[in-house]
Amino acid sequence: MRPTDQDYREALAGHAGRVERFLRGEIPADAWRPIRLSYGLYYQLDHTSHMQRIKVPGGQLSADQLEVLAKITDQYGRGIGHWTTRQDLQIHWVPVEGIVDLYEQLHAVGITTRGACADSVRNVTGCPFAGAAPDEAFDITPYVVAAHEYFLFNPLNLTLPRKFKIAIEGCPADCAQCPVNDIGAYAKIGADGRRGFALVAGGGLGAQPFLAVPVAEFIPDEDLLIWFEAIVRVQHRHGERANRNKARMKYVVKRMGHERFRATVEAEAERVAAERGASLREQVRALVAEHRVPPVQHVSPTGVAPEPGFARWRETNVRPHRDPRLAIVIVQLPLGDVSGEQMRLLARVARQYGNGTLRATNDQNLVLPAVPHAALAAVHAELREAGLDEPSAGTVLDVVSCPGMDYCSLAITRSMGVAERLRSHLLDDPDTSDGFPARLGRFSVKVSGCPNSCGQHHVADIGLTGHSVSGDDGLQRPYYSLLVGGAVGEGQARIGQRLGRFAEEDTPAAIAALARYYESERHRGESFPMFVQRVGTAALRSVAEAATRIAGGI
Repeated sequence: MRPTDQDYREALAGHAGRVERFLRGEIPADAWRPIRLSYGLYYQLDHTSHMQRIKVPGGQLSADQLEVLAKITDQYGRGIGHWTTRQDLQIHWVPVEGIVDLYEQLHAVGITTRGACADSVRNVTGCPFAGAAPDEAFDITPYVVAAHEYFLFNPLNLTLPRKFKIAIEGCPADCAQCPVNDIGAYAKIGADGRRGFALVAGGGLGAQPFLAVPVAEFIPDEDLLIWFEAIVRVQHRHGERANRNKARMKYVVKRMGHERFRATVEAEAERVAAERGASLREQVRALVAEHRVPPVQHVSPTGVAPEPGFARWRETNVRPHRDPRLAIVIVQLPLGDVSGEQMRLLARVARQYGNGTLRATNDQNLVLPAVPHAALAAVHAELREAGLDEPSAGTVLDVVSCPGMDYCSLAITRSMGVAERLRSHLLDDPDTSDGFPARLGRFSVKVSGCPNSCGQHHVADIGLTGHSVSGDDGLQRPYYSLLVGGAVGEGQARIGQRLGRFAEEDTPAAIAALARYYESERHRGESFPMFVQRVGTAALRSVAEAATRIAGGI
């Protein structure tokens, strides 16, 4: 059954009661921890202030929802929100005293933080270009909603051995990064023209990264919840509960082996279908039938002349739409940060020039999914006024980073700091500034401040993971391990190969040198992972080390 408004209200009321008891001192800290985590409330680095994670299924936002997110960002998060690599919004320095009001404001516009942390099915991610991409099999939006709603109050949820992640993808680019999720679903059109999905399962990053393995080559689209339920059941039953370090489903796959795991899932899917197949199929069919893509309200020319920088911005931040009259606009948010004021502006732009919706991406940007070509100059002018017109979305300058030591109690290094240092280095170097990012094309750099891989460094073209190394003087200094050639994509995913460890101050020079080397030596149409495989890590290591010696004046 789909959750009702009453379900949400009763759950929130129960949680509010527990918050009040904690504030009165009736719930001790150790008992409070799982309570706050169940609604996505984390301790920050100082263990006295809090970070709130807000789930946005599939990254799908209405302008009304973004305005509420802007309001609570200003009210409770010191005016800055941070978009994550799983289409969540995080706000920091949140006072516990205001948390119930924050949840009630979100509930009023259809957003819940239930399951944003804890041992639960986390935010269901989806392609941010769903319904707009010209090469998608079909719009996966209603299937994301189906999975989100189904597991929110599922009895298995919040009692899993460990966190559980689901991704659904509709286009070949694999923006949802299916291979590094516990479940990944790729949209397919069958030989008979019917919709369906190919399923993979058992992926996950962290200190030991695993890529998901194939589970089903094709299932009818209406069977999606049946198979999702089956896979979650397998994890609930077989997942490790004594050792949290081995509790993700990737270790179930490793322990069982691929074929036994696949057979176990298939048998469980048959049981789920026998028990509740009819109702689950009907739930999917209903959501698909009621799904509508909001129309664009303004399709006539706006009369705004292009401002400086428009051509370069259009080259990198505007992508084709399935409707030739429209375009997809990517709003680049450096390091995922955006102010409440900027979010309000984006909500207005979405209404005035788009279809009133936006999308959050897994690379920490926002998307206006449907903008008439005639309105692009006006949109660029609005973004320029707000400082959101950076022309490098998806390029080497569009660095992804976890919050690192600025906020996270688990971090080892200041990942956002090194990401900003890299951006500055590339912009200041004549060899990598100006048109270099656009010439290089899509190129991902991802930074994690510890081995947990919240920055998804394992699947970047170049990934960085933070370490702390003792010097001769006994002091700890930040270093980064560089990985090269990581990728996602159906049948194309790979974990990056370790290139070496570099002092924090040397990493920008190393990455810039690798990017220049790739530009000059690549074959036509050769991606960076293909390039890494062809030239080998030894050659790339030599390039990076030579650049750091030059940068250090050696």
